[in-house]
Parts: sequence; C-alpha cells; structure tokens
Amino acid sequence: MLEPVSVHRVQSTDGVELAVYDFGGDGPDLIAGHATGFHGRVYDPMLEHLGGFRRISVDVRGHGDATAPDGLDYSWESCAEDLVAVIDALELGAERPLFGFGHSMGAAALLMIAPKRPGLFAGLVCYEPVIYPPGVTDDDARLGVWVERTRRRRRRFSSYEAAVANYAEKVPYSLIDPEALDVYVRHGFAPSTDGAVEIKCHPDVEAQLYLMGPRHRAWDGLRQVECPVTLMRGSVLIPGPAYWAEAIVSELPNVLFLQVEGLGHLGPLEDPEQMAVLVASALDAGQGR
Repeated sequence: MLEPVSVHRVQSTDGVELAVYDFGGDGPDLIAGHATGFHGRVYDPMLEHLGGFRRISVDVRGHGDATAPDGLDYSWESCAEDLVAVIDALELGAERPLFGFGHSMGAAALLMIAPKRPGLFAGLVCYEPVIYPPGVTDDDARLGVWVERTRRRRRRFSSYEAAVANYAEKVPYSLIDPEALDVYVRHGFAPSTDGAVEIKCHPDVEAQLYLMGPRHRAWDGLRQVECPVTLMRGSVLIPGPAYWAEAIVSELPNVLFLQVEGLGHLGPLEDPEQMAVLVASALDAGQGR
C-alpha cells in the first residue's frame, strides 16, 4: 500500500493548518484535490499507479487531519486557497511542471485557481467538478436531499472494521474499491477515548460545504482557464455534476471531454487503477494539445 515519504503541516488562510502528503515519484509535480466529505489519502490507491509524477495530496479545511477552527469560512473559494497555500509552501511548479487532478469539490477548486494564476498549471484533469451553470437550481441538484442525508450520517462506530463493514453495505460507498474504502475509513476516522472511532469531517461541516457548493463563482472564470483541461464524467448519471459536464466543457477554451463507462460520481474511488491510467494518458496528451 502506498505511504507518503513525508507529511507536511501547511498554514492556510483563516488560521487553518492543512495536512499534506508527499508520496514522492519522478517527473512533474501533481497535486490532488479531494471531494467534499473525503480527504487526501482516499486517492492513495489511484496515486499508487501514478509513479511518473511527484504526487501530493491534501486534507483541506475541516477534512482529515486539517484543522477546523470555530467559525471557519467554508466557502469553496477558501478550499481553493488551501490548495494554493500548499502549492506556494512546497514551491510546486517551480522546478518542474505542475499538474492538477481534482474530484468534485477538488476539481472546482482547481478551476477557480487556474484563471487567477495563469501559467501555474501545465494541465488539469477534473472529474465531475461541481460548478453550477446559469439557470441550474438547488432543486435540480437535489441539494436538500444530500444535505439532510449528510446531517443524519452516523458519526461513531465500535471499531474501524465495523465502520468499513457498515459502509460496504450502503450505496454509494458500496461501489468504492475495497482498498479505497479501507483507506477512507482508516484516515477519515479517529480513535476516541472509549475505544470507538469517530468521523473526522463532522457531518455539519460536510453539510455546510454542500450548501456552499452552488455559491462560488468558478463558472465566471472558465473562459480564462488557459491550460489544457481534461474534463471527465462517469456514465452512471444522477442529478448533479455529471449532468452539467457538457455545459462546463463548452466554456473551457482548451478542453478534452471524456466519459468513463461504468463509473459514477465517485469514479476515482470506484476504479482507482483505471482512473490512474486515464489521468496519466490525459496529462501526457495535454502537454501536446
């Protein structure tokens, strides 16, 4: 199983301290931005197959081992600021090209950064970014359903094994690759004093992030994204980001659109090895587009 060669603590805005995982590797820098409610380590199984890059993943505010001060700003712009803080602190892209992989919220964050930092990224792969096109409503995205479901999420289990067994029986987590699911639990839960384990990303934080998802302004900057972008979506469509992918593609000036058969919104976790092959191919091709 992939393990980081070093772990960094990086200061971001609003007094947040981020957890940053450097897995090493030869070749260009690659930073991974995670989805709402997950954490950087959940992409370990995918990054394991991307040894041609120096791989960096991040726990952004309120997730994993990042801190979450009281009264924290959970706008998605602030999550993009977290990734920028890591890029600057580790001087990513200074000595070799910098690429980005983002999933859901992480993909939206990368597409917020790119127009503000022209020339920073040599290319991006964005899997189902959550960016609302004009006219799309919260009801279209079934936002209320996701928020209510998240707030009811179970926070404690008797053990890591019990948490894994619980998730393995419930959609959409049951669709996740077993290794990715195990990593999600092992790094997404913390032991409590009574021997149980508790989720690190509090359901109220995750719900707040869902509510903030439609409020960011990433759409307005899409036409200013200069670097090559490969925008991916799964073929298993549910109301939400996959439905809007083609509208986002129409705004990006240098884009390749790829539908990945058999996968849904959690595609990078459902088939990490296939996604690694697609990511590597897209980034290699992107350098020549």
